[in-house]
Amino acid sequence: MHSLTRRFSTFGVFVIVGVMTLSGCATKKYVRTQVGDLQNTLEPKITEVSNTVKEQGERIDAVDRRAQQGITDAAAANTRATAAQTAASAADAKAVAAQTAANTANQGVQTATTRITTIETRIASLDNYTAGAPQSVTFRVGSSALSNEAKQTLDGIASSLAGQTSGFMVEVQGFTDSTGSEASNTTLSERRAENVLRYLVGKGVPLYRTSLIGLGEENPVADNKSRQGREQNRRVEIRVLRSAGARPTD
Repeated sequence: MHSLTRRFSTFGVFVIVGVMTLSGCATKKYVRTQVGDLQNTLEPKITEVSNTVKEQGERIDAVDRRAQQGITDAAAANTRATAAQTAASAADAKAVAAQTAANTANQGVQTATTRITTIETRIASLDNYTAGAPQSVTFRVGSSALSNEAKQTLDGIASSLAGQTSGFMVEVQGFTDSTGSEASNTTLSERRAENVLRYLVGKGVPLYRTSLIGLGEENPVADNKSRQGREQNRRVEIRVLRSAGARPTD
């Protein structure tokens, strides 16, 4: 703004000098009068131009200030947006981690539920025994001694149970033919069953996995009127019962 004022002042001096040169014959008073008139004419214009320049400068300064403020606000907004995006990303990561943990926990619950169901099923089946086919050993008249053939049969039964301590029961039932009194037959059938049980326990069958009873001449499997029938009735039946909930052995 000051530069423009100086330019107008210099221009005025040049004009005055020019007038003086062109009007060399004019009087000094005339020159002063002309110069004064010219100055009076130029001063308002110079002032107007100066004011206009000043106003434009102020407007430019105001616009510049607003622009700078806008840039500052934009930078602040961008910083806030970046922070918000970072927070959102962190929240997403936490959500994903939480979902993963929930899925893992749910899988663990399902696995545990399956195992519990399996165990409950097995426990419920522990007393659900399935009886195998009975195997019999026979005896001579009035005897409870085991024959070699009987021992071979019992060895096979003991071998099938080798190493097992649970999941089965061995049922031993002694019988006689119809010869003799009821009391003596009951006692004899018990001795036969006891000898069979003693032999099996000696071969490794757990005693607590066995049961024994002597039934005398009850439940004959053949006719006691024939010799062959009575031989078949002088017997001990061994039946292995296996639990449905027992673990299979290796």
